[in-house]
Amino acid sequence: MTVRAGEIGVGFEVPAFSRLITREMAMAHGAPLVNFHTDLAAARRMGFADLVIAGPMFVCFFSEMFTRFYGERWITGGDLDFKLVKPVLANETITAHAVVTAMTPRDAAVRVAMDVWCQRKEDGAKTAVGTASVLLEP
Repeated sequence: MTVRAGEIGVGFEVPAFSRLITREMAMAHGAPLVNFHTDLAAARRMGFADLVIAGPMFVCFFSEMFTRFYGERWITGGDLDFKLVKPVLANETITAHAVVTAMTPRDAAVRVAMDVWCQRKEDGAKTAVGTASVLLEP
């Protein structure tokens, strides 16, 4: 199914995407370097209880959420800009969220702008915040 701009509007919440981040996932995204993303002793020396999740993992969360909802339109016309605001550790569950903030006509399409964020399940803290957009058919 392909989502069309006419099926959503400002305030629409893209279906959220959640995943438990395992140590193995954390190490795969931080490899081949040995640091607080891949080495538990290094993370603990820096004061963390577990491995710290690397930034590229958040790109995966947002992209998975948007690909599930927007499909190929995300892959061919999506844009993402975010910053990390709190660390996430291995064995925490993260949920990616997005809400539509604007819909702007562009030629024969509509640019859908969104606010995006990730939250930890354990305490609800926002861990990444930013914006995204995708180009949809009307």
